[in-house]
Amino acid sequence: MSTFAFTLAWRQSSRFCHIRPIKHATSNVLSTKTSSVTGSIFERIPKEELAPKTRPRVRNREFLPGSTGDGFPEYLAEPSDSFPHGVRVKTRDQSSLLEMGANCMEYIKKNLTDRQAILFRGIPAETAEDFLALTQGMRGKPLSYEGGAVPRPKELKNSDIYFSSAEPGAYTIELHNEMPYLKTFPRKIFFFCLKEPGESCGGETPLAKCSDIVLKLDPEVVKKLEVKGVMYVRHLPDKSRSDYMPWQHQFYTEDRKAAEIRAQQRGNTVRWDDNGDMYLTYTAPAFPSHPATGEKIWFNQVTSYHCTYSKALPQYKGSHLPDEKYPHNTYYGDGSDIEPEVLQHLRAVSWSCAVGFRWKKGDLIALDNLNVQHGRMAFKGERKLLVHMTAD
Repeated sequence: MSTFAFTLAWRQSSRFCHIRPIKHATSNVLSTKTSSVTGSIFERIPKEELAPKTRPRVRNREFLPGSTGDGFPEYLAEPSDSFPHGVRVKTRDQSSLLEMGANCMEYIKKNLTDRQAILFRGIPAETAEDFLALTQGMRGKPLSYEGGAVPRPKELKNSDIYFSSAEPGAYTIELHNEMPYLKTFPRKIFFFCLKEPGESCGGETPLAKCSDIVLKLDPEVVKKLEVKGVMYVRHLPDKSRSDYMPWQHQFYTEDRKAAEIRAQQRGNTVRWDDNGDMYLTYTAPAFPSHPATGEKIWFNQVTSYHCTYSKALPQYKGSHLPDEKYPHNTYYGDGSDIEPEVLQHLRAVSWSCAVGFRWKKGDLIALDNLNVQHGRMAFKGERKLLVHMTAD
């Protein structure tokens, strides 16, 4: 493989012109749209208010795969003027939570296509029940996390409000799109801040536009992934041998046949080993077509689903497991290994495109899952986010 050299000529000529990045809206478009949405309920937040007090270090970061290699930025970039797009609620005490949810959704429908990530601040919501009321006011089509790759318990029973991540705070979660390893995935993701992390304690949410990532990727890497696609392989042990994501917990059944049927309904190929462990395989494009526009988009978990993510975590330190025994792994779509230098390149480019913002209690952010990747910086102390996903 050639060295990863990105040339201005390639970017200008767009060698892969059929993979067109999302166009950036101009400030004039924004001001026109903002003034026409729900009167004076929202006002812009300056980017300085969203910026972390201290920029998180990315290079040489503990438990972050690839961070000691070439290409990683030293620090996570601050928010730009328009990403994420932050607005404050000015009339917080004049609407019910159901009405506020409807107002937020109206704003999202008018602006999310251009802005891709919208942060709402000042919403009169403090509890999980408040967040549920907001989502009910939005009237989206809820999507469950059944089939997801990591533990994500429900915060409220009989709802689709989940704890955002049960992984230890010491871990930095890699940038990723949500659930591209299933045939049904969320179009929108809503994170709600129930407990903000302490100042200088970390816990920022990094965001990266997929279109920015594609512009910086080596064209040979783009071409190979576009041609071959991505194979996602998941290992679900029997609960008699491991309590981490056994298939019985994943599919809420003790019956192998029932679990197999549910896995196949999500598009997986299923196989079992002699120990009763379950393996799921799902092959998808690295650049699927956007369901609304038909354009090719960078939508996958090539790196965060790869076994090198798990290998970087402390519970696997010193282990010598075969790759297929880690919780999940990715390959090219033909089953061949993804080269280490390609993984390093993808990770370095993604983090170089990422920005981070600081949470406040009651914040709500809406993400276009098809066009924005998200992650989590490690943190100390308390931090709690809830998540709600919709299919529309």
